Amino acid sequence: MKTVRLLCSLTLTCIALLTLNACSGGGQSGSSGSPGSNSGTPASLASILVTPGAASIQAGSGQQFSATGTFSDGSSKNITGTVQWSSSNSNVALVNASGMANAAASGQTTIMAKSGTIQGSANLSVSISSSGGGGSGPTLTGISVTASSSSLPVNTVEQFTATGSYDDGSSGDLTALVTWNSSAPAKATISAGGSATGVAAGTTSISATLGAVSGSMTLTVTAPTITGIVVGPDDLTLGIGIGQQYVVTALYSDGSTQDLAAGVTWNSSSTSVATIDNTGLATTAGAGQTTLTATVGSFSDTTTLTVVPANLISISVSPNPQSIALGTTQTFSAVGTFDDGSTQLLSSVAWSSSLPGVATVDAATGLAAAVGTGTTNITATSGSVSGSAQLTVSAATLVSLAVTPNPASTAPGTTKQFTATGTFSDTTTQDVTTTALWSSSNPGAATINNQGLASGIVNGSTTITAFIGAVSGSATLNISTAHLVSIAITPANPHISKGTQLKLTATGTFSDGSTSTHLSGLTWKTSKPNIAQVRGNGIARAKKNGSVTVTASASGIKGTTTLTVGTGTLNSIVIAPADSTVSLGSTQAFTATGHFSDSSTQDITLTTHFSSSSASVATIANAPSVAGIATTHGVGTTTIGANSKGVTASTSLTVQ
Repeated sequence: MKTVRLLCSLTLTCIALLTLNACSGGGQSGSSGSPGSNSGTPASLASILVTPGAASIQAGSGQQFSATGTFSDGSSKNITGTVQWSSSNSNVALVNASGMANAAASGQTTIMAKSGTIQGSANLSVSISSSGGGGSGPTLTGISVTASSSSLPVNTVEQFTATGSYDDGSSGDLTALVTWNSSAPAKATISAGGSATGVAAGTTSISATLGAVSGSMTLTVTAPTITGIVVGPDDLTLGIGIGQQYVVTALYSDGSTQDLAAGVTWNSSSTSVATIDNTGLATTAGAGQTTLTATVGSFSDTTTLTVVPANLISISVSPNPQSIALGTTQTFSAVGTFDDGSTQLLSSVAWSSSLPGVATVDAATGLAAAVGTGTTNITATSGSVSGSAQLTVSAATLVSLAVTPNPASTAPGTTKQFTATGTFSDTTTQDVTTTALWSSSNPGAATINNQGLASGIVNGSTTITAFIGAVSGSATLNISTAHLVSIAITPANPHISKGTQLKLTATGTFSDGSTSTHLSGLTWKTSKPNIAQVRGNGIARAKKNGSVTVTASASGIKGTTTLTVGTGTLNSIVIAPADSTVSLGSTQAFTATGHFSDSSTQDITLTTHFSSSSASVATIANAPSVAGIATTHGVGTTTIGANSKGVTASTSLTVQ
């Protein structure tokens, strides 16, 4: 399984709230932004106080420092954002421009804030421990660098994982904490998060370093011949004013397939309907149809995008309002409301923070990081439409961590998701699963990544620990003696039509008779991806007529089924339930069944755009996870519409 990159605080940057020119030191006067005396002469900076004066944290966590300037007239001012921050031992901890120190390895360092010749400092002690407590803790002894494959084609991407081993036998995912390097960047480059991109055929050594410890593996970049390309998703129906990411999958002469990260030229036949940039991100602009074309060398493939006359009118950002503690993170999501009464999860919006000195936010993902106390607005923007949520960052400190479920059990070859909940000094609680650093005391039995997802390996028991600084919490995970014996794919031998989608499920059966749909390292593959593809989420997308073998693999066990893509074209749609009545405050799930020219029928809910004629009565969702679910808002009757590639249907919904 490719490790999902954790967006760690090691990469956080922030824009200072305050602007203060650095004083030249000594007896010279401060800048015009400094406090002034009664005589009108600007006061000069006399000293800098760094707080906290001493701190103890664990490797992989962060500590926010603040700088307070005292001036010659006796006044004081927060100058955290305008001083020059530094660490006396960068192998132990680094500190960014906002005073956030990020610990890398055990040891001692001095965190310094300087303006001109005036300087203040604080002591920072870093330990590495799976059990917290602020002690010396176990020592990092080695780093193992792994990937799902040791080779990748040119212009494709492979995610690497760095796993640290400690002298007490525990391990932890260090992917987001290490420094990554490629010995031959002309062959492959690697990002700060461990994502390698093939540049040219050859070999390179991918290494990960934390403090004085490092590990590496050899990556071979291949240049197999491309025999064709496939664009996905296919034949979508969307509203106006939203973005949709398209992907090109290359088919190689050796039978392998890989999504391309570069080398693709995109084109839209009607830019008044939708535009598409060089990354494959399409933006809908007006009602109609357009053909999107991807070209790689002499190969090309197309897909049709239908845009319905539904304009984005507002964006709701959640959670709102939200309060988090300094040094933690919060992921925001955006849902757009359209003038046809539909709603849509917006996956491609631009995120921003009104006060980045309080919290920064990743412009693409909506992950906000608290870097200073106060209140800021987190805004999502799509075109000319935007929406915001209020985020308050408190100075509360972490008191305890609770890891759930506890105890937990799983089988070899399956996964178990753990959650870390922090309790803070102001009695509030917060989900800090993605902020915590995770470890397994017995990595031979089970490993765990930095999202708290544990993978069972062999029979045994391990202690799963989450820690932030010196605070930790643990849970016991028991791995049973059962082992995976078979995988079944449902629905079995399905028949779908070109341009439609179907959710497939892989269910593992174990030697003790138990079953699970949470299989560790589950991968999907089709024998002919130019006919149909299955993505990692199990959704099959039909491209053209034919039959393919779909394979689901995990722990060396495979399950197969035959997927047939028919030649039929969509003739009509039936919405169910028809003419329904529900109570105010409830929801109603609708499905769309397509009737095709070859006399086949199929659930096309995932590829249908739903609408509501009266948003004051009910709105209806179009995101894949909630497609067709209507939410009631007022008493009355509304018409629920369905549109798939221009074929429409409707039914009534009465709310009483």
